[in-house]
Amino acid sequence: MVERSALKKRVRQSIPLREFTTFRLGGSAELFLEVETEAELAEAVAMARADGMPWFLLGGGSNLVVSDRGMPGLVIRNASRDPERLDPERGLLTISSGRKLGYLVEVAAGHGLTGFEPMTGIPGTVGGAIYGNAGAYGRTIADLLVGATLLEPSTGRIFEADPAFFEFAYRSSRLKRDPHVILNATFRTSPGDPAAIRAEMANIMAQRNAKHPPLGVGSAGSFFKNLPPAPGETRRRAAGEVLEKAGAKEMAVGGAKVFHKHANFIVNYGEATAADVRALAAQLKERVFGLFGIALEEEVLYIGI
Repeated sequence: MVERSALKKRVRQSIPLREFTTFRLGGSAELFLEVETEAELAEAVAMARADGMPWFLLGGGSNLVVSDRGMPGLVIRNASRDPERLDPERGLLTISSGRKLGYLVEVAAGHGLTGFEPMTGIPGTVGGAIYGNAGAYGRTIADLLVGATLLEPSTGRIFEADPAFFEFAYRSSRLKRDPHVILNATFRTSPGDPAAIRAEMANIMAQRNAKHPPLGVGSAGSFFKNLPPAPGETRRRAAGEVLEKAGAKEMAVGGAKVFHKHANFIVNYGEATAADVRALAAQLKERVFGLFGIALEEEVLYIGI
């Protein structure tokens, strides 16, 4: 049982959100609460609603551009980390939504379970990955999901949802238009060769390190969604290739710059504002549309803007 009064005592004021986002920019949360269990997460949402307070659920802080003005109301940072549950007979692994996606990959590898390797190196939490249907190398989180425990904020109802509930699409899910809070998620597992799993994880990390911004450089990850397949093809076209052809790597606004190794990353070396990022993104979209007639769509989310 989570005592609401105890949770309220942990609420902090005017906390800079740049400390909790991978882009390392944005203003402060009016109020901020970090929750550590699934029960605390559910109670924090109920508390905000009971107080008539706007609230925002923050996971790993990737894929976000937070307004320079910050966020009104309560920002709930989901760091829920209840013990994971492995059911080897049914091949199921259940994990809290606040766990890092990398932790899920490591747990699977530690048990010799394959299928999670493409998620290696993707930042953010399990909950955030489901919300945006994260993926790489031809696989998405939707391919692995068996079900999830959800909280319906408007009613407080907690229920089990199957994959069909989420209406997954490319980098999207139903949750983007019909908000529910993910408490935990269950994934299908398959036994594999531990050495082969680790080798594939290392290979994927090497590929990421070769072209993605290094740790310590602010970035939200891939900024724009990849493009729909060309006629007669099934594979999406990389937005980075189009941006490269448009000369994106030469572009910058204020402290926001296009990463020199990969044109679909906007980076913050320490001085960028959210306004800089948004202005640069607008210029990139305008240039690509002007040259190729292609309308780029952000993969990142603008928060409080």
